[in-house]
Amino acid sequence: MPQSNFIYRLKDLTFSYETGSFTLSVDELSIEQNGITGIAGPSGSGKTTLLLNLAFLLVGQWTTFEFEGRPVDRKRLILLRNRVTYVPQNPILFSGTVESNLLYPLKLRNVKDREARGLVRDVAEIVDIENILESRSHQVSGGEAQRVCLARALVFEPDVILLDEPTANLDEENVNNIEKALKAVSERTKLILVSHDMEQVRRLCANLSILRHGKLRSEKSTM
Repeated sequence: MPQSNFIYRLKDLTFSYETGSFTLSVDELSIEQNGITGIAGPSGSGKTTLLLNLAFLLVGQWTTFEFEGRPVDRKRLILLRNRVTYVPQNPILFSGTVESNLLYPLKLRNVKDREARGLVRDVAEIVDIENILESRSHQVSGGEAQRVCLARALVFEPDVILLDEPTANLDEENVNNIEKALKAVSERTKLILVSHDMEQVRRLCANLSILRHGKLRSEKSTM
């Protein structure tokens, strides 16, 4: 695999919805391999649209689009989708227990039960949800549900986790818990998060970009 300091490199990326109501326009964006990268902007600026393009769930037009040093091949998007995961703003849990939620992506990948349960325990410890593994999914709090979704995204060891407003509508205690979990998870895999909360992005991210009205023109450092 080609060596690159960047997990994503984009140039002249555009994406428009069929309704013509919104267009995303990214002149240039390079995202480093390690740490947490933040993209900040107000509601409606295109943050979710950009994340879905990075997750290969939406496909626009581009001059350059590289992932881990290789040009993105439109014919191989399914393979790329298996290497990244998108966590939406509002946590979505399946019925059953928290543990069964974490086991689900491993079952899809035919991981043997003993190994899968070991991975679940490891991830639960990282995001501090060991004490709720046997809880029913509908019984957990909003902050716990967000951490469960983060753990479920991490458990199959993707190359990138894309987080959409990971602490929206949570109280201060849960925000602190999520931010602690994000820092721990970032030691295992690349995180890219979008948020309207500039202070949060500055706290968590080594570098950030600003998105306004669908346009991302330059990157700025939090240094």
